[in-house]
Amino acid sequence: MKKNTAIVTGGTSNDVPAMACLVMNIKDTNPTLADEIVIFHDGISEKDQKLINSIFPTRFILYESPFNDVTDFGDVVTKYFSPMVFCKYECFKLLEDYECVIWTDYDVVIVDDLSELKEKSSSGIEIMISTSGHIYNAFQGNYSNLNFLKKYDLEREGLCMSLFVLCDTLRDYKDLYAWCIEYTKRLAQYLLLPEQAVVNLLLQEFDIKAGVTRIIDKIYSVHPSDSFKPSAVKILHAYGQPKFWNGLYNETWEKNYRHWIKMGGTPYEHRTVKYKLKL
Repeated sequence: MKKNTAIVTGGTSNDVPAMACLVMNIKDTNPTLADEIVIFHDGISEKDQKLINSIFPTRFILYESPFNDVTDFGDVVTKYFSPMVFCKYECFKLLEDYECVIWTDYDVVIVDDLSELKEKSSSGIEIMISTSGHIYNAFQGNYSNLNFLKKYDLEREGLCMSLFVLCDTLRDYKDLYAWCIEYTKRLAQYLLLPEQAVVNLLLQEFDIKAGVTRIIDKIYSVHPSDSFKPSAVKILHAYGQPKFWNGLYNETWEKNYRHWIKMGGTPYEHRTVKYKLKL
């Protein structure tokens, strides 16, 4: 039997402190939003898994990349992000287990109730449409020479995948997952905003009307350095650099990080005394 809702995130084990802070943040602001949290990872320790599970029920899934045979990803995938960025595709498969899957990046601080995200849309997918970028911005290199891309409208406004919602009303989600894998491999060397580029094309390929009736808008991705009214913010999103853990101060995040360390969780190495003494 399916559970109702999962909040999903994922990344490398180096960022387990940030993921732990997110879990605390969810517990404090949205304790009834999900049945459990799902974290895709590449080797979070058993100790840290148990600590996070003590904060909020959490399911850990070791990410098995379908791209181990791909050798032509650019530096933006292998160095700036990591191949873990593609674990977002796994949210399609999670619809086998949950009626609603809510992905959030972990470089965020949630500041308000998000219960409206569980409202099912007719398309089965809700995602934020960027008003400042186009689909072509998600690609690099000589992608315009690819014949199979010519049928897609790359001039459309692009997606922002820091937050998206999938519901089990989404048809053929297994096929959508398989398509993402295939086209990620075909486009590997041309991907700049990797998973966003592919999902932008996916929505056109399958004529999925994401965000038409209820767009996840800018209030769900406000940069902390922006000018904003607190009442008009749902999520603070530290996109780009610096992050909350390496130079961008946020009181809530710092409080959660201190609590994580007090629990005995693995710290960010660059924030330890031992690391600073090396400098």
